[in-house]
Amino acid sequence: MKNTFKLLLFFFFLLRVLSLSAVENYIIKFRVNGIKDTTCLIAYYYINNTYVKDTLKVDAAGRFTYTPDPKEILKGLYIVVINDRKYFEFVINNDHKFSIETDIHDLTGKMVIRNSPENTLFYEYVKYNNRKYNEVQGLIAQRNKVKDNKDSITIIDKKINAINRELIDYKLDLAKKNPESLTALLIRIIKEPEVPELPLLPSGRKDSSFAYRYFKAHYWDDIIFTDDRMLRTPVFYNKLKTYFDKVVPQIPDSIIRECDLFIEKARPNPETFKYFVWFFTSHYENNEIMGMDKVFVHLVDTYYATNQTPWVNKTVLENILKKAKQIKPLLIGSVAPNMMMLDSNNQVVSMYAMNARFLIILFWDPDCGHCKEEIPKIKEYYDENKVRYGLEIFAVCADTSLSKWKSAIRTRGMNWINVNGPRSLTGNYHDQYDIISTPTIYILNRKKEIIAKRIDMQTIPGFIKDWMKKEDKN
Repeated sequence: MKNTFKLLLFFFFLLRVLSLSAVENYIIKFRVNGIKDTTCLIAYYYINNTYVKDTLKVDAAGRFTYTPDPKEILKGLYIVVINDRKYFEFVINNDHKFSIETDIHDLTGKMVIRNSPENTLFYEYVKYNNRKYNEVQGLIAQRNKVKDNKDSITIIDKKINAINRELIDYKLDLAKKNPESLTALLIRIIKEPEVPELPLLPSGRKDSSFAYRYFKAHYWDDIIFTDDRMLRTPVFYNKLKTYFDKVVPQIPDSIIRECDLFIEKARPNPETFKYFVWFFTSHYENNEIMGMDKVFVHLVDTYYATNQTPWVNKTVLENILKKAKQIKPLLIGSVAPNMMMLDSNNQVVSMYAMNARFLIILFWDPDCGHCKEEIPKIKEYYDENKVRYGLEIFAVCADTSLSKWKSAIRTRGMNWINVNGPRSLTGNYHDQYDIISTPTIYILNRKKEIIAKRIDMQTIPGFIKDWMKKEDKN
């Protein structure tokens, strides 16, 4: 029995040793001729930034070794930073023990790689790309010299197109032959859909919307959203941002559908899931396009408020939830919260009692420099268009000084409803309307629904004209 027990202990010990040895260590040796007795940084790409991973000592022969913990290192494109202006990239993917030697005066051209098919492939791609780029630049220079000769320009343009086609074919062939390589991933990320010739409609005309539909449908071809290597490249962030800013229709509901789709595709990998939730939240929290806060509120309600973001610390989570709760009643299309405040005659005025086709809510301050610039423009527009557009203004002053407030009203000729914000029967207007600066402008329709917010005077005339056209059509 004792022997059996010892045998079991030995067996479990052996399994433990084998499991530990299965995690292969990284040993990456570098030599940069032309530097000595200094330090280099190892950095990596993440989203749209670079971060320092380690600092390595360089010996008298320019040699240094990087031995990262295999349990902590993540696959992607890394950087050796020699000084403020000199650096080169290398791949950490499937190779664990390899060496890179180069020269400070020609880091790419003098690159010699040993025992790393991944990095060999990457630098073959980089060098080929650089050669073709230089060829095209040379042809562009020739083109500029003969800009008045149409025949010569046609010949040069054909040569440029042929080089571009050759480069595309090279990249596609490389990615096809080396599908698991990081270089192939980079190519797939950079690649954009080639739109075929427009098809004909039954009427015989070309389908003008086909190009957009095809481009959007094939924009993410060959991209796997659970492949977290793409997060540690310098190209994925721009591709994602371009898609959501320029390809997806800039309508909150359309963007919400796309966000949810991406997040669900990424969900099997905790790292990519975390990234997409974070990216969309930060991108739409303070987006400059009016109405995009609806996307932010949706993300918070769907993912943060349902305990799907364990990486967010308690304080940050509370702030995010609080902000979404504050914004939610102020989304475009929501009925604006009522405000009941004392006017300059010490009478209670209810915002809901005001009858107007367009009600402009103006939050202002007598000492606000920007208010001093904007209010005369608002007054001019109001005086000229009050009757034509059915305009009214509900101006909420932020200052507690009654004398300063009334003086500013007289001086600036503010001939509309003026109320004093601190003298309110409906609570703190800062919280009600998320006011953090002045001037801040909201526009309501007849039903007191918010149709515009945080809009400036320059934009108001065009907005109201467009809204009236839309109303008249309906």
